[in-house]
Amino acid sequence: MDYPKSVPSAGLVNGKFVDENPLTGTAGSLIPAEWGNGVTSEILEVITAAGLTPSESNLTQLLSAIRSISRSTAGLGIQRFTANGSFTVPAGVTKIWLSGCAGGGGGGACPGGTSATASGGSGGGAGQPVIKLLVAVTPGQVIPIVIGAAGVGGNGNVTATAGGNTLVGTSGALLVLSGGSPGLSGVNMAGFVPGPSGGQGFPAGGDATDTTSNMAAGYGGQGASGPFGTGGNSARSGTTSGFPGKSAYGFGAGGSGAGGYYIPGVGTGQPGGQGAPGLMIIEW
Repeated sequence: MDYPKSVPSAGLVNGKFVDENPLTGTAGSLIPAEWGNGVTSEILEVITAAGLTPSESNLTQLLSAIRSISRSTAGLGIQRFTANGSFTVPAGVTKIWLSGCAGGGGGGACPGGTSATASGGSGGGAGQPVIKLLVAVTPGQVIPIVIGAAGVGGNGNVTATAGGNTLVGTSGALLVLSGGSPGLSGVNMAGFVPGPSGGQGFPAGGDATDTTSNMAAGYGGQGASGPFGTGGNSARSGTTSGFPGKSAYGFGAGGSGAGGYYIPGVGTGQPGGQGAPGLMIIEW
């Protein structure tokens, strides 16, 4: 596009538009309809190419469109999901990269009882991760996203639950990430009490520390760490609850198991730590 230099009646001065000057009697430039329509059409082409609907009242659409198209062309688009939702593939995009994880498993509980010996619960496993998985898509395609829920720590006679699966696409057509397995509850009984193995995951949660004699207390297993979060630390012996999956990101990590207690004759059960929820990041 250029100034209407080929139209003499436009009244350009040095190739550009000028205002009317009543003091000198100089006429102002005219904008030919064809030229004005052409400029508007070029702007609208950019706006609609970015998937926007033209609006007379929105004076920032051209800037938004340029930014959107630039990010898409350079592969800089990113959308983060921490809850269920959907992703609409932008115009001109034919491939996306998936990074994320499923929910982490909950940690096992330390059961209550009358024995002075108890093993701690084991740690929950981390949710299955994926980093930069390339997936072919179609512009305008709507992709449902299901984020794996955090596993619930065990409590008393209620066992811990596994982390939820993270799904991309209808019924996981594009990607399925499996949730981390739950930690197992400890055992309350006299004599030798082995600590249970940690929940399976990506990686698995930590095993609970064995107790080898009566009047002893077990340690809870450490929750497994995924690529987006650190698992709960090992719960110490005594009346110690399990720690939740955590860290600055805190996604997909397993919760730790509860520590065993050391109260001769009677003990109070402790709950396992909560797992951490899943995550999905889409880049294009």
